[in-house]
Amino acid sequence: MSDQVRLIATSRPAKGKGVSGRLRRAGRVPAILYGHRVEPTAVSVDARELYHVLHTPAGRNVLIDLEVEGESHLVVARDVQTDPVRGDYVHIDLLAVDRDVRIQVDVPVHLVDDEARERDGGVVNHALHAITILVRPLDTPNAIEVSLAGMAIGDSRRVEDLAPLLPAGAELARNLEDAVVVIEAPRSAEPTATGEGEAGAVAESAAEAAADGASSEG
Repeated sequence: MSDQVRLIATSRPAKGKGVSGRLRRAGRVPAILYGHRVEPTAVSVDARELYHVLHTPAGRNVLIDLEVEGESHLVVARDVQTDPVRGDYVHIDLLAVDRDVRIQVDVPVHLVDDEARERDGGVVNHALHAITILVRPLDTPNAIEVSLAGMAIGDSRRVEDLAPLLPAGAELARNLEDAVVVIEAPRSAEPTATGEGEAGAVAESAAEAAADGASSEG
């Protein structure tokens, strides 16, 4: 299930020329706290602490115990913006959630047991790397593991096949027919145009030699 980590935020001016830039230069990330039982509030968090929070095994699905001015809120990260060049965090939305109400999250799909699939030359096509589900915050899985054991060429796993792998009370929120993984036959090597030309030249030379031999005998 999803990890829960603590993060401290401080209030900040919602508006003001250069406020966000000064915060970033000071090693802080501007953020907005909103959602369950909280008015939208402009806050900031320490950039290094935020990095560690978002790099647990739960990734961006981590549950955050956010403390703001002595009050605690259970939040999840939304709309994490980063600098396209440096990769630094630029802004983040922090959504306060009710632990008893399901939220929509994208959970990574990991393929396991590759060594136990059929050794028939099949190629694994991992078509869907994350699955959208509705789940109570505290039940959010870090990942969903799909076993390849026994799979052979032509076999597939679809979204609907992942239902038994979900936590109790969770629900799939994606087209059930979408393929998650397919075992495909390897592509056969097709002759190149050059190869076909060479083969034609060889055949033509052989025909000419045969014709010459018949003329000599005549």
